[in-house]
Amino acid sequence: MAKILIITARFLEHASGGAEKLAYDYASILSESNEVTVCTSTAKDYVSWKNELPKGENKENSIRILRFPTTKTRNINKMNHLLNQCLEKGESVSEKEQYEFLKEQGPYCPDLVEYVSKEQNSYDLAILIGYLYYPVVASIPNLKIPFVVVPTFHDEPPFRLPMYRKTYLNNFFYSFNAPEEMAVYETYTKQKVNSYFLIGTYINDHLVHLDPKLPNTNENPNSNQLITIGRIEPAKGYPELFQYFQNWKLYSHRTDVTIKSLGSVASMEVPTDPFIRFTGFVSEEDKISEIQKSFLLLNPSAFESFSISIMEAWIQEKTVLVNAKSTVMRGHCLRSQGGLFYSDSLSFQRTLDFLLENREISKRLGKNGREYVLANFSKEVIRKKLNQMVSILLD
Repeated sequence: MAKILIITARFLEHASGGAEKLAYDYASILSESNEVTVCTSTAKDYVSWKNELPKGENKENSIRILRFPTTKTRNINKMNHLLNQCLEKGESVSEKEQYEFLKEQGPYCPDLVEYVSKEQNSYDLAILIGYLYYPVVASIPNLKIPFVVVPTFHDEPPFRLPMYRKTYLNNFFYSFNAPEEMAVYETYTKQKVNSYFLIGTYINDHLVHLDPKLPNTNENPNSNQLITIGRIEPAKGYPELFQYFQNWKLYSHRTDVTIKSLGSVASMEVPTDPFIRFTGFVSEEDKISEIQKSFLLLNPSAFESFSISIMEAWIQEKTVLVNAKSTVMRGHCLRSQGGLFYSDSLSFQRTLDFLLENREISKRLGKNGREYVLANFSKEVIRKKLNQMVSILLD
């Protein structure tokens, strides 16, 4: 039984983010046969990082959780201003300037970093999840015990800051979610990664065991509802998606196709269009029901390191239409033969028309997607890979 320390910015069982789900999944699996401690913030909201959860120690499903308060909330406008200043200076940007950005990026928990530095010898292994945030970036230089970084790399502006090179040194162990995430690493570091695992995370068992062929899970086999799942914000590609959909409507003249967006809206104005509806945050049960009632899932994000939402659609034999700029999602679609992708307004129109007009092909894509998820991202598969990773790192 190993003593494993997991370091992550937020730790919530039902958080909306993919990295948060991954952190909770890994902690749950590893706690089955190891002593797992999670060091994290007291924040629930990733936008502000305000303190909402009790600080200190508590136990949840055999997982020991240590929560540390954030000493400042995040100001998104200030953070973006600091980031732009740093990027404009390129290689000449100072450590101080980058550190100011990192503090604003948050969650700024200096007590967490101090705990890790002082108490690390109480643990056999550390797992750091997310390359972008203060707890991970500030903890890595202090670590002397074996550790693995689960970076969830994206091809995004902060990745280019010199400061982040400390999260991707060539002698580190990494766990990537997809081959394309590893390719982002190798492209920007201009080096081959020496030691890595390809794991990802799993789709919840209750979804895996849902039979997509049951009559009550396909209330309307001719549904033309398209859905999106997750935070609705500019960084996730939603303004372009809504514009592409409205352009498509002008040319197609169809009035039977709608978009339903499941998730909270952040930092953007949403269109007032009767064919685009917003539900806000929904329960897990409602999300499953909406997937079952839909024709396909749209994911407009260009920055994905895994994409839980397309896996949730595939496990219910729904095809997906995703942003081709996300090499990770494009790779999943190509390997699974489970969906299509668009790169601009015209390709969005043509791929959507093709899927709507070729129902049997769309069904086959959905079935392919389910087979891909079962083969690669069931809980049993991920459990085996995680346990192998721990054994190798402690050998």
